[in-house]
Amino acid sequence: MMSGAATQGRYGAAFEWLGVERAWTRTRGSPEVVIAIVDEGVQLDHPLLGPNIRKDATQHASTTGSHEIPGTHAAGVAAGRQSEVERFSGVAPESRLLPIRFSTGRGPQALDLAHAIEYAVEMGANIINVSHVGNVSSSAVQRAIQYAAARNVLVVCSAADAERHSPNQLNVLAVDEEYQPLVECPRESAHLAAPGIARVPQWRGSGHSVLVGSGIGAPYVSGCAALLKSLNPGWGYHELKDHLLSSGTPRAELVGKCHTGNLLNIAHAVLGPLELVLDTNALRWSSLNDAMLEWRLRYRAALCANAVALYRPHGDEHWRELATARSSALKMVIPAKELRRSTGTLRLQCRESNFHSGEVELTID
Repeated sequence: MMSGAATQGRYGAAFEWLGVERAWTRTRGSPEVVIAIVDEGVQLDHPLLGPNIRKDATQHASTTGSHEIPGTHAAGVAAGRQSEVERFSGVAPESRLLPIRFSTGRGPQALDLAHAIEYAVEMGANIINVSHVGNVSSSAVQRAIQYAAARNVLVVCSAADAERHSPNQLNVLAVDEEYQPLVECPRESAHLAAPGIARVPQWRGSGHSVLVGSGIGAPYVSGCAALLKSLNPGWGYHELKDHLLSSGTPRAELVGKCHTGNLLNIAHAVLGPLELVLDTNALRWSSLNDAMLEWRLRYRAALCANAVALYRPHGDEHWRELATARSSALKMVIPAKELRRSTGTLRLQCRESNFHSGEVELTID
């Protein structure tokens, strides 16, 4: 049974399972990060979505209807507005949503899937979510996804629709509480697994409902990618995809069902791999002797190869570097010559990215 399934928490079992609220201690997303929801429509005036939606011409009043339901659900999971009254939120509630409607038939402002993906890129999307309908394995759609790669955009898809994939494409397998796939898909066509259960905006209502479905996993990953992008604005699809895959939690039940055998772990992805090993909530060092700092790795990540000990005395706005070491060393010596009598805050940071450990109070005698 998934961790947290028995405890619903404020925003549902899956949020507890994935550690979303722990990730929010670092970021809730950014208005500069845009998630395109490429689907058959999104309910633009839903109170749990509206404030976060960037309007676009492909959404037309005459095209509204029940076909909007899956897109509305995906938008809510990825970046729905946080509401304490409704006990609802998307994964990245401070990021922006860009609904891009596509259709297989004729109609006002109807794009096919390939052109919808290209249009999302042109409109400035950082992450494109394609989680419901459409054959993303077709040659035309793959060319569109490759065009997104040329603009450094990550494309997140449901695994059931994705037998072929481009380097910037991340295929997600939705699983139930027993880690079993919610839909049959080619062996290991998915890169990563994510929950297929979520609280979603209730279409043509004001609240939310609970949904289980194969299209739910992808928007969890898109929302997590938006959190990572807000922490590391310079990251493109390669860094986002690599970090999402490496920070996942290995599950024996997923071996042979997705390529990595990993389940999305939003807390690990956003908090980063470094965790200080401490016996107390505060440290006391002597300015006369070298000090030892130890940590553990939650996971190994290419963009967190080097660890830097940073110290900021109280009243100072700037962090000062005390020592550095390879992240895999799991400890470093802080030379006494770097220590001055003071009190302040210490943390361990990845040199290559904006991930750091929790902060601890340090007194130097």
